[in-house]
Amino acid sequence: MTTILAVVAVVAATAVFFLRPGEKPLRIVVLADSLTEGMGEVTDLRRTWPHLVGDQLRIERGEAAGSGGTWLPASVSGPMFGFTAGRPGEGSWPALNESGVPGSIARGPVTWDTSRYDSAVVHVGAERAGQRFTASSGGVDVTFTSTEEGTESFVVDKLGPELTVSGEGTVLGVLGRSGTGSIDVYNLAWAGSSTKDWLGWAGHPALLPLLREIDPDVVVLSLAGNDLWQGVSANDFGDNLGRLHKLVGEVAPNARWVLGTQPVSDNTPREQWMAYQQKVIDYAAELKAPMIDLVDNMPGYSGGPFFYAADHAHLTDAGHALEAGEAGPAIRQALLQ
Repeated sequence: MTTILAVVAVVAATAVFFLRPGEKPLRIVVLADSLTEGMGEVTDLRRTWPHLVGDQLRIERGEAAGSGGTWLPASVSGPMFGFTAGRPGEGSWPALNESGVPGSIARGPVTWDTSRYDSAVVHVGAERAGQRFTASSGGVDVTFTSTEEGTESFVVDKLGPELTVSGEGTVLGVLGRSGTGSIDVYNLAWAGSSTKDWLGWAGHPALLPLLREIDPDVVVLSLAGNDLWQGVSANDFGDNLGRLHKLVGEVAPNARWVLGTQPVSDNTPREQWMAYQQKVIDYAAELKAPMIDLVDNMPGYSGGPFFYAADHAHLTDAGHALEAGEAGPAIRQALLQ
């Protein structure tokens, strides 16, 4: 089951917001697990709920749904996906437990389908100054040399059908940009993750610096299911929510917050499940944060089988569309606070 720790930037449904010249895009960053990553029977990365919310917001701003920025992870968490992200090549290896960024790949090469995008922001992690990275697309190579240890980024303009990035450090992911849309969506979700996992990744060198660089506008936290199944107690889970809020808040001090519950699993007694969800509800009240209410508004498999994949746990396109419908109003409310 999944959990959502999300960092989200959005707009209000009842008003249209436009950027002034020189203003940065509104930015959505999602830190989550499989219900958000897209594991199950989701047919396209852009049909995961964060990207559907991004499309809704762009339309409300008078922009094309597919414009703006879309995070393209360097890899997905496992085989149960109906879409691909980056395709790691020979000589590369998963770097999550080195960098702390879900999907990151050490050394590359990593190749993405970029046929939908005009340009890309390539995010990398360097172990020292002087490490070289090369991005190749449309017969053109762009070379970047790190200036220091840590996370950095560089831009590749005029993308061809594919983009390949390789280098001496870690490829964290790519933000593909299309048109002039003013909302960027970073879905960093990783299946199976818990608050304990995210706290561990926050101690690695790249996750918090990447969030600082992104500078999100609203943070959405929704974690629980994997904590229960990994044996994290409800009380420790509640404490971990606060610790994550503090750590992310230190690198994203201007972000507003939304918290989300999860639909009650058919595989877990409701009372046991709700002990964790209540921690989310209580923490949202403490922060005076809007909530995404999936406990009351999203059925389990027995009540809505078309929302779920064959394993009765992960989601279909319809399930992500339902999540997007619940997330949008809470996110808009946060932006108006």
